[in-house]
Amino acid sequence: MKPEQIKILEETLSFKNSKIPVALIADSPWIPGYCGHTFIDYYANNKIFIEDNRKIAKDFPDAIFVPSWWVEYGMTAEPSGFGCPMCYFDDNLPHLHPLTEDLDKAEEIFKALQQPDPKMDGIMPFLLNQQRMYEPYMKEDGEEVYMVCARGPFTVASHIFTVTQLLMLMMINPDAAANLLNKTTQMVIDWLKAQLENVKTAKAIMVLDDVCGYFSPEDFQTLCQPYMQKVFDAFPEYRHFFHNDFTSDSCYPHLEQMGVNAFNFTYKVDIAQARKLAGKNVVLMGNVPPMLLVTETPETVYAATKKIIEDYVAANGSHHGLLLSTGGGLPMGAKKECIDALIQAVKDYNTTL
Repeated sequence: MKPEQIKILEETLSFKNSKIPVALIADSPWIPGYCGHTFIDYYANNKIFIEDNRKIAKDFPDAIFVPSWWVEYGMTAEPSGFGCPMCYFDDNLPHLHPLTEDLDKAEEIFKALQQPDPKMDGIMPFLLNQQRMYEPYMKEDGEEVYMVCARGPFTVASHIFTVTQLLMLMMINPDAAANLLNKTTQMVIDWLKAQLENVKTAKAIMVLDDVCGYFSPEDFQTLCQPYMQKVFDAFPEYRHFFHNDFTSDSCYPHLEQMGVNAFNFTYKVDIAQARKLAGKNVVLMGNVPPMLLVTETPETVYAATKKIIEDYVAANGSHHGLLLSTGGGLPMGAKKECIDALIQAVKDYNTTL
């Protein structure tokens, strides 16, 4: 990110933003296809990665890309440290195979799992090396790393054991589930710390975990919040971004207690309702339906974006505390003219402030 973009984010996180920023989560589901490259080329060809991240910054100068120059191979980084087999494709995101789907053997298998070292295990050392490699190119463009990211403890565990089996295990054998979740929670903390040590300039972390949204508000507080809060509590000096675009709003009432500063959530929860549930101190990052950018016209995207802003301001009483974004990351196939329409709707509204 450029210094002026970081300044805008920090002002928004302090509820002092004079205008509404556009902040879009951009990573490999969208970037390589938009730039005309395969997934494998984007991951493995450093020249293409640099070109593609420079292209989106040039094509959309009025958008803040979050986290910007994100070095990731889909969802594979953290689970790879535990030994999950991976499959890579030219035309789609990587796929992970679970270590087991056997509920009867889960306790024994998870007890034996070694705690990964992000500097040595899986593909994480390669990602750390790429982070270091890309920093000089970012500096050439007047950018720096503002944020580092990790998948959350429940998402990592769901790749090790599948979502369904993890949820069942938490109900029928909570000790075995706790054994796994304690290890994935520590993995998330260690991975974020390794990245922060690696890049030095970061002022924020982002944790992405949809799976913890599967629970009711009460179960989220007792079964999920302790793990999520342990992650955020490990980084008291950093801004905390949290992505959960599952269709449930069960985590919303607990965000402030967890220490979340900015929350990217699903388009299926009305932004006024999200504002009410999340409390006054959490910045909302949302929530234009992502697939509108793929399937609809620029006029439809413009109208939807304008309505979301108006609904937010009506519920909040002001424009403060909003990062206009999609309700989730930019999807595969998002079109330039539709992203331009989203940005233009925000620019036009900002002229009225």
